[in-house]
Amino acid sequence: MPATQSLVITGTSLPGVTVATDCDVPGCATPPNGQLRLGSADGHLWAVHLKADLTALPMGARVTSAKLSLTRADCTTACEAQKPEAFELSTPWTAAQSGKDLLTAAGSDSYVSDLALSEVDFGMLVQSWIDRGKNEGLALTVPGTVAGASYHSGAAADPALRPKLTVEYLPPTAPGAVSEVVTTPGDTGLLATWNAPLDGGTTGEVTYVAKAEQSDGTVVGTWEGTALRAVFSGLNNATSYRVSVTAKNAVGSGPVSRSALAQGASVAGGTTPYKDYVQAYLSARNKVTTGVRATTAEAAAESPHGAVFGAVLDVQEASLIGGLVALGTQNQAYVGASSALTDTMIANGGADRVLVRTTVIQTMTLRVNGVDEVSEDRRAKRFVFTVSGGTVKLESESDDSEAGQKLSATAAAGTQVAATPADTTGVPTDGTETILLGEDGFPVSDPSSSGALTASYVNGSGTASWAWNNAGRIPREYGTNDCTNFVSKALYNGGGMKMRHWAYWQDRAWWRNTSWTSWKKNSHTWSAAQNLFTHMLNYRQPGYVNRAYNLRPGDILFFEWKKDNGVHNHAAVVTGNNQGVVSVAQHGYNAHDTLQAIMARNRTGANPIVGVSAFRPRSR
Repeated sequence: MPATQSLVITGTSLPGVTVATDCDVPGCATPPNGQLRLGSADGHLWAVHLKADLTALPMGARVTSAKLSLTRADCTTACEAQKPEAFELSTPWTAAQSGKDLLTAAGSDSYVSDLALSEVDFGMLVQSWIDRGKNEGLALTVPGTVAGASYHSGAAADPALRPKLTVEYLPPTAPGAVSEVVTTPGDTGLLATWNAPLDGGTTGEVTYVAKAEQSDGTVVGTWEGTALRAVFSGLNNATSYRVSVTAKNAVGSGPVSRSALAQGASVAGGTTPYKDYVQAYLSARNKVTTGVRATTAEAAAESPHGAVFGAVLDVQEASLIGGLVALGTQNQAYVGASSALTDTMIANGGADRVLVRTTVIQTMTLRVNGVDEVSEDRRAKRFVFTVSGGTVKLESESDDSEAGQKLSATAAAGTQVAATPADTTGVPTDGTETILLGEDGFPVSDPSSSGALTASYVNGSGTASWAWNNAGRIPREYGTNDCTNFVSKALYNGGGMKMRHWAYWQDRAWWRNTSWTSWKKNSHTWSAAQNLFTHMLNYRQPGYVNRAYNLRPGDILFFEWKKDNGVHNHAAVVTGNNQGVVSVAQHGYNAHDTLQAIMARNRTGANPIVGVSAFRPRSR
């Protein structure tokens, strides 16, 4: 880990205010001059508000630790340490307001409790204030049964006695080196992949500059973007190439990492037919998805390449047609679907195979009660073809990012992949009802008012708005397993749900690590569906909704498949509800979808969706 620096925030940069929380008006009780009080004293229950001025932290600094210290004013030796609860304020508060107003701004959800201040690390909280550009400060309280204690305030004559927030941080730097730069040569092109640098340098975005070079260093192609892959085309199969990759941020560029030299080889018959095969396959599937063709055989038969992909498409027929018919019973239909290929590289795959690695831009138009909703999603895909005796067959389609994942040799594998163990055994069984499904497998659409319809303290419209605007835009950090990470970001950035301190593996915790390493280890509750479900159920006091008609923007959906034995393996955000037709945003099959469409795709077969739970978080 790089060396950290320290910043002590004190005096006028850490103003502290003591108020009596049993007062409806400001100034009803005054603490001793130059002191902060916590707990019961002089007939009042006292709380403290502290707000740190963070402007001295360099822009882009990464906070690794933040410790708050208060010095007792009522004793000097053998002082019994208080264990105050610390609350992040959701709304502004000033000394011109009352103590009860402070409690209202603080809410009921503590960042930490039952720990002495010296044991609490506020680093993640301070980092979140920097990331969001919003800092309303902390409220410290203790129960009324705890005897009051006095601490020196920021006005103490001796600076050593004043409250201090000691922040350890990494100053912003250029990123470190990317690792595992691997090139896969193709026919007149190559695809390069790499791992992000372990040290991203700042909290801001890291971008990459990749260059295709000849052995003498001559640059023949340049790519720049945020993805961890690049395709170079128009190369010469008779020449060897390598790829150099540099990470950069707002501070500067990191060192260059290079791949080994690689040389392309021609694909028998050329590359164009294989692009045509993939395009024809996707187009045929789109026709079945939208009902333009009644069967996969019919869709394949009208394509000149149907014999190439027909067998793979036939395997999908029951799901495609079943979903189409089922969706029609809900007054919904896919009326438009198109697929475009970009950044395509075609290579010999060995053992009479040809490999097509490409990014598929999938555009879907879903008609809901006569209104069309268009969404776009981009996925890196891998298509494998077998070639035998001049006959070409599509063998498989898969997610290219996951199929080609390569872990860094310089970091423990456990820090590079999403882990999902919980600190509880089994699945919570508190009687919470799931959304009522009819015999057809779809949510019952009547407007019954049964089920919890409690108000949400988390900003539901903010959660939904953030999810809608970002579902198809931001990268998937965990590939196809990014659904819960996306939901947590929506709750945090859009809904204002507060982080919770505790160990990363505990279900009471909920936080995102944005410190020095790009291999972020978040709390399990942040990134795994079942852990987030358990966290919300046990620690966020959620309301639940058991009728789809009553869902509203900002509600969180958790999906359970038959073979998952009661464990939820997908999460999504509700973004709208038109008389029971529920719109969602997700990192899933489609970035923007409907609950009915999700159920239509997963209502039959060996592993259908058997339960959907809907939580409305009431607790920040």
